[in-house]
Amino acid sequence: MAYCTVITGASSGIGAAVSAELKSCGEPVFEVDLKGGDLPLDLLAPDAVERLGLAVKAKYEGVKGFVHCAGFDVALPLGLIKSEVSTRLFQIHAGFPIQFLGWLQKKQNHASETSCVLISSLSAHEGAKAHAAYAAAKGAVEGLLRPAAAELVAKGIRLNEVILGVVQTEMARSWMGKLTPEQLKRISDSYPLGLGKPEDVAKVIVFLLGGGSRWIVGQTLVCDGGHMLAQ
Repeated sequence: MAYCTVITGASSGIGAAVSAELKSCGEPVFEVDLKGGDLPLDLLAPDAVERLGLAVKAKYEGVKGFVHCAGFDVALPLGLIKSEVSTRLFQIHAGFPIQFLGWLQKKQNHASETSCVLISSLSAHEGAKAHAAYAAAKGAVEGLLRPAAAELVAKGIRLNEVILGVVQTEMARSWMGKLTPEQLKRISDSYPLGLGKPEDVAKVIVFLLGGGSRWIVGQTLVCDGGHMLAQ
């Protein structure tokens, strides 16, 4: 039996692009998404990790790659953020990967050389109004990186993160659609290389999954089309 790469949020956006890129290279992929894939799964369910682990091991020997693309954003000012919203944001972005990495680190569940990639956002580094809860959840993802990487590397598992600027996905379009033309132009003009496409990010993530990055661990890579340079 082969080892696979597990991708959450695989039905659209960055997850779908990563899956397509890996498949084009002949790599086995296990797609997880609320809307379908190899395993339709609500990552907020209490038994989500257990169900995912059982489904993967029923089809593959184990996991050699993990990309956590599932997530959502809620554009709300501070005064309107309810506790259940912030709890869901933290659980989907940071809580689930903590739990899944805990499952993955068991010897029988992963290949001898395994690579994992988590997704963060420039929202955690900039003053994006109405995105405080999302930014805080992504900040938790970044706080997870080095302690988790230090534990996992001894087991042959590399963990890295990509920090993304605006990528043209359904999630981004949901809040960008509420902006005025002037606001949209201001955002677009702040990206010298243009707004990102899922395919742009997928190639970076696939690099971090592969052997060409075997000496990279516990690192964050900013992919922002030159946005930070333009500030």
